[in-house]
Amino acid sequence: RASEIKLNGPLCGWVNREGDRDYYLLNVPSPGVDMVVMTLSGVPGVKFNFELLDPKEKRLDYSWFGENGQGEEMVKMKFRPGTYYLKIGVRGGKNTGAEYTLYAGKPQRPPATGAEVVQALTKALDWLASKQEKDGSWARYEQAYTGLAIMAFVGAKCVQKDYSANIKAALNFLKSKYTPGSKYPQGSKEADYRRGSFGTQEMYQHAIATLGVIEALADLNDESLEPIAREAVNLIIRSQNTEHKPETLRGPVKPESRGYGGWRYGPDSTDSDISLTGWQILALKAAMNAGFAIPDYVFPAAAGFVRSLQGKADGSFRYDSPGEKGDSCARAGMGALSLQLSGYPKDPMIPPAIRFMQTYPPRWNVEEPGDGYPFYYWYYGTRVMYLAGGEDWLIWKDWMCRFLVDHQNPDGSWDGAESEENYDTYRAALGALMLEFCCGHVPIYMSPTKRLGTGTLKVDFEKGAEKEAAQNVEVILDASNSMWGQIGGEAKVTIARRVLAQIINGLPETMNVGLRVYGHRYALNDKRACTDTELLVPIGPLDKAKLIDIINKIQLKGKTPLVYSVHEGIKDFEKIPNGSIILVTDGIESCNGDIKSIGPAVKKSGLELRVHIVGFDIKEKEGRAELEAIAKSTEGRYLDAQDAAGLLSALEQTLKLEYVVLDEKGEEVGRGLVGGDEIKLKEGAYALRILLAPQPLETKITIKPGSRLTCLLKKEAGAWKLN
Repeated sequence: RASEIKLNGPLCGWVNREGDRDYYLLNVPSPGVDMVVMTLSGVPGVKFNFELLDPKEKRLDYSWFGENGQGEEMVKMKFRPGTYYLKIGVRGGKNTGAEYTLYAGKPQRPPATGAEVVQALTKALDWLASKQEKDGSWARYEQAYTGLAIMAFVGAKCVQKDYSANIKAALNFLKSKYTPGSKYPQGSKEADYRRGSFGTQEMYQHAIATLGVIEALADLNDESLEPIAREAVNLIIRSQNTEHKPETLRGPVKPESRGYGGWRYGPDSTDSDISLTGWQILALKAAMNAGFAIPDYVFPAAAGFVRSLQGKADGSFRYDSPGEKGDSCARAGMGALSLQLSGYPKDPMIPPAIRFMQTYPPRWNVEEPGDGYPFYYWYYGTRVMYLAGGEDWLIWKDWMCRFLVDHQNPDGSWDGAESEENYDTYRAALGALMLEFCCGHVPIYMSPTKRLGTGTLKVDFEKGAEKEAAQNVEVILDASNSMWGQIGGEAKVTIARRVLAQIINGLPETMNVGLRVYGHRYALNDKRACTDTELLVPIGPLDKAKLIDIINKIQLKGKTPLVYSVHEGIKDFEKIPNGSIILVTDGIESCNGDIKSIGPAVKKSGLELRVHIVGFDIKEKEGRAELEAIAKSTEGRYLDAQDAAGLLSALEQTLKLEYVVLDEKGEEVGRGLVGGDEIKLKEGAYALRILLAPQPLETKITIKPGSRLTCLLKKEAGAWKLN
């Protein structure tokens, strides 16, 4: 005989002798209920067995985890209609005649409010911040805990508190542990094994640290993290057990191998398990959404390994080998999320895993069935349900958020049990990361692409072609009195003469060069000082010896009529349709010339003319800004030079052929020198324009994440072409 208990109505019973069994009938009407919480109150001095049975008394679930005086709980989501029995037994202790309360129905507390969630999240983050070590890490599993903490702090968008100092210190710790590829010979075992790691080759820690770095990169847009993240991701890719795994890491691994597609504890492991594999998939998906290129084979191979582990009898997943039952809540979440993030959100293996988790939803500090990792289960399960969406997510969210808020300790931490008892930082970080879902933040590995990837562009001459790129150049040299100033015990004019001679001797014979000088004839107090500019060498075929001789004979006397000299320089190009003015000066305009007049003057002339300025030993910030403004107004460049080496480098750059990169709106997004260093660009489609005279050369290019595009400029049948 069984007494009936109504849904959502408590019922009282009494404790009899040890071994006594009470049965209660529970009818769930069609079409079922979203959620049923079955609770048995604690009775002093008594331990209970609490079971859910089907009509044939087959056990469907149980709870006997409490100690003397503690209650028991079972939870079901999407509970199907039918007849069930609740069985209560006394398994220890004595308190005959004591009353207990039995309840089966919807949660007795409403979903957590936004304010409750924010308060709990703030407390958790404050607890994490209080445990941060002086070096920026968290003790025990330093790299993994630091990665989890970074993700928790970055994701706290609903908290009105600044944790940027904690994030910065944590990132600095991971940077200090980072192993760059340059440390080992390319292709060596040491390079393949350690390159991109964070001071540990333990792949659990590596993947979680990588996640933290990528989350920070995407959120903070800290470009210094990009090369670190790229090498960390590449370590994960080359450690995957596939035919692409290098011999130095005991690869290649054949497709028929049991561990094919997965990962294990070390980069050179050739077996695999679902837990290690799950974290690597999270890191790789984060990398993809942060704009990094992931090889096409990676996710399909990983998904294949995960599929091989599903238990057909229950829908959960096994640890490292095929079998009938997965028998684990945490692994049900790992398997389902791994398939969702690998690009298979509709995989037929996901619904059975979700059903398994709904059959065994979160209970406080219990993973049953499982191996005793409740927080691990809740972390993965929360993400799976979010991606599943709809009622699955709403039911889970309401329960999970309330659950975390109610069980949090006053100091912001959560107690641990089973296999997680000694993992305080891990529990606090995972708890915070779940609460962030409650207020709407999702991590980068579950978000739409948050950051465009980058590639590089290099434009170079085909061998010998640079000699064909003749230019028309006029050098305007400052010969004002201030050029007598010294750098390192040597007059600036002496340095300029020596460097200019070196530059001139290296110019191609095909170049047309002119020389204009100002401030060289009249003293400072002479009324003609502000118009003291002279074209000493008209623009024409290069005569190196003559040009150097004239520069060496220039005297220094007067003021800096910079603007007037540039206007006169524009006139020097009247019979030459294009070219560049290179102005070398150690000071700003001293004759009240209007610097804003130069750009319009170039435009009015109709010439393809740019003014590049080399500021030599310009110490004043305002002076540099003035010179930069002049150059920018003509689409030229301003280069700073503080010594002889700087002057040489700046002059070399101004004499090279330039190119610009334009986006789809025609706006400039990059600029470089043909034959110079590569430039970095976001992924996308662009126009590459080589600033040849008289007509620029333009072509379409595409930058892909991680790509290195090289374009070669050559002259063919009298015309310039780009390959």
